[in-house]
Parts: sequence; C-alpha cells; structure tokens
Amino acid sequence: METTVLEFFPALEAGHDPKNYSYAKEQVPLGTYAAKLDFMLWSKSGLTINCFFTLVDSHKKITLSVYRKSANQGRYMAGETEVRYLPFGTELVLTVEANELGKPLLTDMVIAKS
Repeated sequence: METTVLEFFPALEAGHDPKNYSYAKEQVPLGTYAAKLDFMLWSKSGLTINCFFTLVDSHKKITLSVYRKSANQGRYMAGETEVRYLPFGTELVLTVEANELGKPLLTDMVIAKS
C-alpha cells in the first residue's frame, strides 16, 4: 500500500497551503471532536507526519503531528490508527490532550462512523 503523505513542494503544487492551518496551543482545541483530514506532509526529519485538518463544527483549520514510535515497529500511530495510508477527505474523530508543556498532542484518531 502506498502512503498518502506528501512532500512539501508537491503538496504546494497540488494546491495545499500549510500556512492556512494553526498549530498554536491557543488555536487547537483540546478534547474529542470531528475533523476532516485535508492532507498530510512529512516533516523535514521524516520522523513526524504533520496532519492538516478542518474541524467539522467550526471549519477552523488546524495541524497536529503524529510521531514515529519504535514501540510500534516504526509505524506512525494515533491510537490504533496508522495514519500514513488515510485518504485525504476522511472524516475522523480526534482526541487531543495537552502535553507536559501545555501544547496540543494528538492521542487518538478513529475513522468516523458514517
């Protein structure tokens, strides 16, 4: 299966603009809520996937990261979901908690029941 995660310049060429999405802790809500996956980018290091979402209720655009963990055989997991293969446009239910620095941390992601 091929990953749907994009490199930076191909994402721009496809019309995706990361700067329209906020990652500031004041802008990214904590809790559990519905969001649509707009697109995903590899980080410069390749250790992180930056996921870009539009919130279903408010239409606010946010970004959250998923980290590769060696405990998951190098997979990029948000809860039980491997994010590398999710199609853009997928409706998801996100769970976001604050980390020890108070920054938003994506702890779970499940595909929304239609």
